[in-house]
Amino acid sequence: MDYLKILVQERSASFYVPEITRLEGESLERTRSHAAVFYNPRMKLNRDSAVLALNALGKILSRPIRACEPMCGTGIRGIRLALEVGDVDRVVLGDLNPSAVKLAEENARMNGVSAKVSVRLIEANLLLSLHAKPLNRFDYVDIDPYGTPSPYIDSAVRACKKDGMVALTATDMAPLCGVNQKACVRKYGGRPLRTEYCHEQALRLVAGAFVTRSAIHEVATRPVFSYASDHYVRVYFMLTSGKKRVDSGLGQMGYILHCFGCSNRKVVSTRIHSDEVCDHCGSMMRAAGPLWIGELAEASFCDEMLDVSERSAISSNRRLIQIIGMVGDEIGLPPGFYNIDKVSSKLRIPSVPITQVLGTLREAGFRAVGTHIDGRGLKTNAAIQDIDNVVLKISRGR
Repeated sequence: MDYLKILVQERSASFYVPEITRLEGESLERTRSHAAVFYNPRMKLNRDSAVLALNALGKILSRPIRACEPMCGTGIRGIRLALEVGDVDRVVLGDLNPSAVKLAEENARMNGVSAKVSVRLIEANLLLSLHAKPLNRFDYVDIDPYGTPSPYIDSAVRACKKDGMVALTATDMAPLCGVNQKACVRKYGGRPLRTEYCHEQALRLVAGAFVTRSAIHEVATRPVFSYASDHYVRVYFMLTSGKKRVDSGLGQMGYILHCFGCSNRKVVSTRIHSDEVCDHCGSMMRAAGPLWIGELAEASFCDEMLDVSERSAISSNRRLIQIIGMVGDEIGLPPGFYNIDKVSSKLRIPSVPITQVLGTLREAGFRAVGTHIDGRGLKTNAAIQDIDNVVLKISRGR
């Protein structure tokens, strides 16, 4: 290898990564993207979540697990799965970069998991397609690309067992958050809007793309855990078979209508032919979608991940533990959330403490929780006029 390496420790794994030299004025992300082998230490939380999710899946399946990461880079994710998930007996890694394959093999040997971990020099879709036959499929497929996972969705579904799991990461937040609407429609089949809850919208667009593309193969899918963090969104899907389940999943596709005049929004499941008038302020509402309007997580799976975390070193990752708990709290509430600073600004008053807003809404009989995506955001089943009234009441009483 014609590049310098440094030794890094992440949880139970020690591994080599390329040493990078940052040029003056160059962003750290750009420097990493041009390294001989890609490695991003900021994705440790992502990899921790994969370990917890796969341990939870192992409890559900109660059988040895075969996992695949077709774009492995240094191999750290697959190596950690082999080391930290007791039910994993085989991990297949792939990469189209010869340097990555050599480094991943070296890292696997150094961690003593070469018997479990194999690394192939192969394009991701080709690797997954070679495992599309029923008896050759994986229990878990992890798609973590640089950018959009869309080009790999079909092959990931075909390579995963019908009771298995597929995990998707998307880092192309500009299209998903409405900066480039046309790119989002091309990649995910849905129109985004630039709203305060655009990162949750991103999760729903990714989920919607996966559900609809899976339906082509008559595979039913549902998110069991998802979150937005830093520069990416992440969704874990359970797969099942059955045409009725496929149809049921497609029935949870729809649109979010958003009013940029008063922040009112509503969810509809029918196709939007034209913009609709807001029933609160009379402005024209705009539609985001089609996207997933169902739940973005399942309480039992979140609980299982938390239970697993208590018996692992990942319990020290307080941020991830907090995210899992908050995602569980968000279940059952309507899509989208409200940013209190934006609500206060619209009402032309100083911002108010979110804890007071949450408490007052609950006292009024509404469900209201904070969101893991935004420290100043709240999810609730209250209407915008109820939120406005609560914020005004708190402001006047200060």
